[in-house]
Amino acid sequence: MKGLKNPLNYWLPIYQINTKMRIAHFLAQSCVETANFSSLTEHAKHGGMEYEPSTKTGKTVGNKYPGDGPKYVGRGMLHLTGRENYDTYGKILHKNLIKDPNTVANDLDIAVRTACEFWKKKLVNRYADKDDIRSVTYVVNGGYNGLSQRQSALERIKKEMGIY
Repeated sequence: MKGLKNPLNYWLPIYQINTKMRIAHFLAQSCVETANFSSLTEHAKHGGMEYEPSTKTGKTVGNKYPGDGPKYVGRGMLHLTGRENYDTYGKILHKNLIKDPNTVANDLDIAVRTACEFWKKKLVNRYADKDDIRSVTYVVNGGYNGLSQRQSALERIKKEMGIY
């Protein structure tokens, strides 16, 4: 995806994603979440209906109203998902992401910053520092979806970065 280099170079150090191992884990998770950096909007299996308030997942991500599922699908580097997250991270960034959720995918600065804020809030660096892909994946994904792809991405990135 074109244009991510500058926001990543700017924001990662500010959020203490500043060692090779931390950067490798952040990029590996982002690689899988964004389908190899091809899209900053999730291609939800059921168009986002799986996140409707009537579903367990929808409740978990704080969706309240019919239509919230498709409206607040995952966007950004680590796929911010759900009304509650859009509201929370919008307030942190002083942006109304509830009103315009597409900002998270369309503004590369916001795509990176929401991911960095999430990473910081969830203390993911502690797992990245231990090279604990399972824990990083669980925190980022809420489960282990795509764990093997995340492991492969991490191995490729670590090799490119000279981490052994």
